[in-house]
Order: sequence, then structure tokens, then C-alpha cells
Amino acid sequence: MELVPNRECDECTACCVHLTIETTGLVKLPNVKCTNLMNNGGCSIYKNRPDPCREWFCAWRNLSELDDSWRPDRSGVMLEFSNEQFPGIFANRIGFRFTIIDKEKAGRNIELAKFLKKQISNGAPCLLAYGIEPTQNPPVTFLNGVMKNAAAQPDSKAVLKELNKAIAACEQQPKDYLSIEKKQIKY
Repeated sequence: MELVPNRECDECTACCVHLTIETTGLVKLPNVKCTNLMNNGGCSIYKNRPDPCREWFCAWRNLSELDDSWRPDRSGVMLEFSNEQFPGIFANRIGFRFTIIDKEKAGRNIELAKFLKKQISNGAPCLLAYGIEPTQNPPVTFLNGVMKNAAAQPDSKAVLKELNKAIAACEQQPKDYLSIEKKQIKY
């Protein structure tokens, strides 16, 4: 996908903190600030950064329909395209992963609810991930089934309510932490 012209990350460093990276030259655990992230938000190895850092962009950088309020640090959600193993009729499809990085912002974000309602109504597979403790592998929940009825409602408030329930459910899941052993991430 092409990037939206004139749209830059600027001070947003969500991916530099929340993503897990395991590649030659860089192993970074989830919810841990990358060691290459400078205090001013820039990357100390930007010109020589590894391929995952060169190739990965959140969906806000790719979708022109998302305005500047969707930048992850502003919206509380890092939206990305996903081709994870979705269940049943959603298998082998591209969908969305909504990684909640600020539950207060995301939990009251009506634009997020509207977008989620639209995606579920259109049959796009949607996942929610939430777990922000350092090295925590965020629990993931599939949203399409639990939000189907809410997405059918005329307004998006029912989706926002279900979104908050899904975030709370992720908080109740047993915590799974990753560690680096011999330069490999152990699950």
C-alpha cells in the first residue's frame, strides 16, 4: 500500500514502544521503548534501521479516510492491517488489528467506534489487542462475533460499549510475558 502523501509520524513513537521485533540486529519486546529511540522521538539508527522498521507502517499512514486524530498517540489505538489466522469464514482474509495503547482515549473514541462498526458491518475481520505492561504479550480477542449485534445498531455507542467490554476482558486474561534468551524471543 502507498503511504498517504504529506502524512508523517512526527512525535508519535507508538510502534517504537508497542511492537515486538525479532530480526538480525534488533530484538525488542512489546511495550518496551526501543533502545534506538532517542529522547526527541527520532531513531538513532534511522538510516540503517532493520527491515521490519523500514517496512511497517500503521494503517493511519496508509488510509486517507483516517484524519490526523487517528495518529496512534492521539487516538489511543495503533491500527494495523492483519492477515492473522482468523476463524471460520474470515480465514485467509486481510483485516485489522486494533492494538489499544491508551484505554482511556480509545474507550471514549467515537470515531474508533464508527470505524469498527463499518469494518464489522462490511465483514472485515477485526482483532483487539490490549496489554501494556512492559514485555507483556497483549491478549488478543476476535471482535466480529461479540460486536455483530452492536454493529447493527443505528449509532456507534453500542460498539463503543462493547469495545470497552473487550478491553476489560483482555485485562482479565492471564498475563503472558516475553523474555529474550540467547537473542531470541521466547513465547
